[in-house]
Amino acid sequence: MSPAGRTGRYPLVPLVASALAALFVLAYRRLLGVTQRPSWPPPPDAVTSAGAQAATEAFVARGAARPRDAALPFAWSTAATIEPLAEGVNFFPRIFADVERARSTVHILMFGWREGKIGMKMAALLERKLSEGVEVRLIVDGFGSRPYKQAREMFTSLAASGAQIVVNDVFPPNRYGLYPDGQRVGRRQDELGRADHRKLYVIDGAVAWTGGAGIEDHFENGGFHDVMVRVTGDVVRQAQAAFLTSFHGHGAPLPSQLSSFFPEPPDPGSTPIALAQVIPGGHVAASQAIQEQIDGARDRLDVINAYLTDTGMIERILAASQRGVRVRVVVSKTSNNAQATAALKHHYADMLRAGIEVWELPDTVVHAKVIVADDIVSFGTVNLDAWALCRNSEIMMIARSAEAAALFEERLFEPDIARSQPGAPPSDSRERRQSLLWSKLERVL
Repeated sequence: MSPAGRTGRYPLVPLVASALAALFVLAYRRLLGVTQRPSWPPPPDAVTSAGAQAATEAFVARGAARPRDAALPFAWSTAATIEPLAEGVNFFPRIFADVERARSTVHILMFGWREGKIGMKMAALLERKLSEGVEVRLIVDGFGSRPYKQAREMFTSLAASGAQIVVNDVFPPNRYGLYPDGQRVGRRQDELGRADHRKLYVIDGAVAWTGGAGIEDHFENGGFHDVMVRVTGDVVRQAQAAFLTSFHGHGAPLPSQLSSFFPEPPDPGSTPIALAQVIPGGHVAASQAIQEQIDGARDRLDVINAYLTDTGMIERILAASQRGVRVRVVVSKTSNNAQATAALKHHYADMLRAGIEVWELPDTVVHAKVIVADDIVSFGTVNLDAWALCRNSEIMMIARSAEAAALFEERLFEPDIARSQPGAPPSDSRERRQSLLWSKLERVL
């Protein structure tokens, strides 16, 4: 071929390269980009418990809202009871009992709900409650719960029984409306790569549960070690608003009258508590609340988390120890994420030199997300990694209560540490190199 012929064809190469580069930049920004705005402490106009119904009604009145528009800032409220239960054999029976007692509504927001023994048991219970006239609304994550694939039969059966279900689509296409027959494909993939990692139950508008556990067998049989927390009091109305705004943001209808969803609690409680979330698009109240909690520790800081890889959080934990706080960190001896474990181990030497006690729990995957700093305790779904802190939808509660903090110590930290082994830095050069590599890639873990 003549040089002229080659010249006539080769200009396509830089055009293709430019297009690929543009796609890479777009994918990076959409998938790995981090947007944050000041979200904590709650602003003066934050949604109170008394204003939760009005805030939900205002959200519905906006019209074409998206899931990321449900980024309500919640004011400090009160809890009547805060009861942590470790291990599925302890918390699942209590959750099922609360659902069994439901008389009006069961609302469940769930990242991981699969078609195993425990998942099918919950589905069967909900179908029975639907037959009794209880309204059931569900938000499930398309990646975590597989409603279009492995768990399709379970969820379509629930929908056929009258459950109203919406799905957070992590991958295209982005569908809005009620699953499965009322869905429509949206023009934009707003939630591309953004999992809804939250776990929340709101029952009769009176009882809320949150924590790290999905409705999956490995939480029930001890394969994953987690905590779910039962909460009553005024804050439950804010949890209801968090659920309903997200439900409507996925294109689902709500009744014109919402007052029945927000009953006055018989005991509003007196324990200060706040509900905080991470919602894609920059609302990072939960992340900033955790930062404030760690920075404010003066005597003790106990952390249990599934994926502790964020350098900024690790530096805050180090700083707490260096100013004289007794710090204990509980992680898995063998995690389900080897890369996250390797990234954390890179920091072991610095942590141990700073006086931090690193404890590795054997024979299970640590999946709980709890922090006790003096008499302040936070619990929910927030892992200490880039995805949870900035990109995915997450939820937690943070309470100022010496009694609650003591209960988490008694039921979680003390038993876990008693059966854990001290963590040690990587012992050979190969392991050290791997740990260093993964620590540098912590933004993608």
